[in-house]
Amino acid sequence: MSTSSTIPVAAGYGMKRASYVSGSSYSMCKNCSASQSKALERKAVSPITKLAEGGYNKVFRLVMDNGSVAIARLPNPNAGPAQKTTASEVATMDFARTVLDIPVPRVFAWSAAADNPVEAEYIIMEEAPGTQLGGVWDSISISDKTAIGEGLVEIEKKLLSVSFTRYGNLYFASDAFPGCEAAQVMGDISAQLKGDVEKRFTIGPVVDRDFWNRKRASMAIDRGPWDSPEYYLKAIANREIALISTFAVPKPPNDIFVASEAQNSPGSHLSLCKMFSYIIPYILPPKKALSAATLWHWDMHSANIFVEGNRITSLIDWQDTWLGPLFLQYRHPKLVDYNGKMLLKLPEHYESLVGDEKAHTRNQVEKSVVLHMYETETATKNPSLGEILHMHHGRPRRETVHFAANTWEGDIIPFRQCLIRLERDWDELGFDNPCPIRFTEEELHAHYRDGEGWNERADFWDSIAGFVSRDGWTSNETYDQALEMFAQLREEGLKTLTGEERVKFEAQTRWAEKKG
Repeated sequence: MSTSSTIPVAAGYGMKRASYVSGSSYSMCKNCSASQSKALERKAVSPITKLAEGGYNKVFRLVMDNGSVAIARLPNPNAGPAQKTTASEVATMDFARTVLDIPVPRVFAWSAAADNPVEAEYIIMEEAPGTQLGGVWDSISISDKTAIGEGLVEIEKKLLSVSFTRYGNLYFASDAFPGCEAAQVMGDISAQLKGDVEKRFTIGPVVDRDFWNRKRASMAIDRGPWDSPEYYLKAIANREIALISTFAVPKPPNDIFVASEAQNSPGSHLSLCKMFSYIIPYILPPKKALSAATLWHWDMHSANIFVEGNRITSLIDWQDTWLGPLFLQYRHPKLVDYNGKMLLKLPEHYESLVGDEKAHTRNQVEKSVVLHMYETETATKNPSLGEILHMHHGRPRRETVHFAANTWEGDIIPFRQCLIRLERDWDELGFDNPCPIRFTEEELHAHYRDGEGWNERADFWDSIAGFVSRDGWTSNETYDQALEMFAQLREEGLKTLTGEERVKFEAQTRWAEKKG
């Protein structure tokens, strides 16, 4: 037996259309609705809709017999470590809502263990009020857009209002486990609220997938909490050194999927990881406040924001938020991010433009105005964020940490490029000490040789970003299209390759072979 629904998907929770729900999922939803929370003691009735099945979660919409609605969210096995991921998300949402007064859906019931009638971890929460911003952003006025941008600045001000004494993930104190510490906060909040936070919350190990993916899950590595940003960065370096030393096995030299000699050399990766560990004290900004342990929602795009008119009514998707160094977490919110030419007013010849050129110019002005407003408001209300935006060599500092996280299973070239840039620009960074890392002329030549085809490969993956990820994930709705694309690439490869190279390519790409 299966049930399906044709009602529109609730905006912001994933796919653009409703999909089928299996009989077992229907039972799951019924069991969810009978959870202990008083808000959900009423029996769920149809329609029960599967809203989304993304890379890390499944989401259902539950309609109760009195017409009220709830959202059930179930993490996939790859979402992060079992139990900890769900427990931390719920505690984080509660902290943001009750302590920081940020509009976040209220959680009605949840389970961080799978030994329940649902047979899965789950979170049941209220449906976000308002309209998903992504559905109306293109049609609203520029004044409404700037008002919503100002709302983001206010939310960021609330996130900045407190910092923590440890770097890690938030959990409820009642769910504390070995390794957790009381959550102590600093900032402009009352002593009573600080005491309440310490009683209700704890800081424990991170659930960041980079600390749990693949072999890392079985490794005895440092996952925090840490009392300084330096220790956090050292944990990244030590984690990758341990992983590569223990598990890295080079591919055969003639494997067509070997991107470069360095990529296939565990020794090259270890050498760079050690360089990274030497340079850690210098990556962090001189001003300590910019590295404070801060709770930050780094994914503020239109699908995660709900509005009524020009007022933000809800901010969803807190699964990956943690207490990390501010300068590593902060970036322009995706909603206001714009890298094109700044144009703050329509040109005099605007009315003479036609078609796409006119629409493009107007879009350019709107994006410029929204970004300018955001940066101006940020400089006034959240000056520390303005400092991060304009930090000297801030981008290579942050990207060095980002690319250090997974070179063996990812890509060594951008990580090495970051380290090369830091050595090259050392004098501009203003340090009195000599640079602790050094690349020889031979190593630099090898790097540029390895990078000859890297830009082309990067351009390819950038061109299909949002369609197929680098690890091969695509949504159910785009699966057939993605498979067709790779089947065509396979056919082109078989036409151009010869000999043993062709034989290997044919065997390794059979998964993309066209059927029938």
